[in-house]
Amino acid sequence: MLLRFVVVAAVALSAAQSARAQYDDEEGGGTAVVIQNRKFKMAHEFTLEGGTLPLDAFFKGVTLSGRYTLHFDDFSAWEIAGGTYSFNLDTGLKDQLINNFGVQAEALPTLLLVVDSNYIMKPFYGKLALFNRTLLYAELFLAAGATVTYWSDGSFRPGPDFGAGMRFFVTEWFSVRADIRHAVVFNSIPIVDPNATIDGVLFLGVGASFNVGY
Repeated sequence: MLLRFVVVAAVALSAAQSARAQYDDEEGGGTAVVIQNRKFKMAHEFTLEGGTLPLDAFFKGVTLSGRYTLHFDDFSAWEIAGGTYSFNLDTGLKDQLINNFGVQAEALPTLLLVVDSNYIMKPFYGKLALFNRTLLYAELFLAAGATVTYWSDGSFRPGPDFGAGMRFFVTEWFSVRADIRHAVVFNSIPIVDPNATIDGVLFLGVGASFNVGY
């Protein structure tokens, strides 16, 4: 009985050592990890997006955006220029306040144009199985930079912005993406001007990107 146990233990230990030997890095003494290179490479990216600016209660912005992004490598890129124009649609809230409550709402300026530039970091890339039939290649990216906004009262309001997005690759030259961006803009310097106001600008967009020079 004891002899049988020793034989079984020796066989199991030998198998484990053989399996380990297949994956051990003999020089470094660590475990080898195989990570596939990205299937799709980005270079010069041109993006068209439709979206919305949803924060204004009186006007909802329906937007059209264009962006140009220069990709340095698989991890870093510079969204050199992005521009968003907003077609503002009246929600009817002012009329409801007047008709239902007799309240005259103050006329506030509406956002017309957003221009921004951002550093893009792409830390996550992988494959997703759609219904266990189709592989989707996707990446998650983060953005941070600066923006300048133009409003209906003629004011320019700059500030920082940040956000994130997700891209699904279709071919080497074409992908679809979704973006969420948030900017905090000022109409004056808050510390110097006591009447300075701070506005939040939220952008949600979906669009298509065209990759050139990959």
